Amino acid sequence: MCKIIHITDVHLVPEGRTVVGMDPAARFAEVVETVNTRHADADICIVSGDLTDHGDIDSYLRLGTLLEKLQLPVRLMMGNHDKRSNFRLAMPGMADDGSGYVQSVADFGDLRLILLDTLDDANAGTGILCRRRLSWFSERLAEARHQRIVVFMHHPPRSVGLSWFDDMMLEETSGFWSLVDAHPNVEHIAFGHLHVTTAGRWGRVSFSCNRGTCHRITLGSKTDAVEFVESEPTFDIITATDGALLVHHSAPVFEQGVIAREYPTDDGKGRLEFLNREKFEALAD
Repeated sequence: MCKIIHITDVHLVPEGRTVVGMDPAARFAEVVETVNTRHADADICIVSGDLTDHGDIDSYLRLGTLLEKLQLPVRLMMGNHDKRSNFRLAMPGMADDGSGYVQSVADFGDLRLILLDTLDDANAGTGILCRRRLSWFSERLAEARHQRIVVFMHHPPRSVGLSWFDDMMLEETSGFWSLVDAHPNVEHIAFGHLHVTTAGRWGRVSFSCNRGTCHRITLGSKTDAVEFVESEPTFDIITATDGALLVHHSAPVFEQGVIAREYPTDDGKGRLEFLNREKFEALAD
């Protein structure tokens, strides 16, 4: 089994600043702590873009400090809020494709993860895969004809039915989809950018989007604006086993927040052990 932690849309800012009233560093730190304490058996952590809110070097340096506490191998990706040049200056050791794009692969037995750089330097809203990036993608696919493939990217390559984002996706997608269609071993596409949690299928390929560690966007009827709400930071746990690929949506969990544990019993009813009865009674009221 391969276990992947998928984090996205961190939106770090320099110390003392916030994003729509929230502290992205504190929220990201909660996710890192939970991953360390509850998912240290994961094989890799992928952070799929919008690492910072403004692409400034100070925020990338701050990210590096926060990542020092993460007990997993990590791969970082570019989102539309990032600035590739500043990222490479602040974090020179991160994997890239040798041509300046923050793209890489990670192999785990019969599973290959392909991480794409969809940042469009000329347009902060949409994503792009230029000819050079598509060529690199094609080569990595060709190398992996006998492996299962999961693709990570920041921008969704097709609409997920949210009108606000339909003009903020990956542009000129025909090259991407022609490669995916030509390689039936591409099983899943994971991305961020939307700040909502959603999953589904485009034809034979499944997809998942995590809403991220920073601000959440509501689903609703408004079409002329988006609404940001304060909600717990989230991340996804992706597991690949023989014949299955599962995506579990999760959030930070701390020991003091656990109310009870249930243990199996022979009669199938389970034995409940309260760890925080006062909290349970308060919730019941």
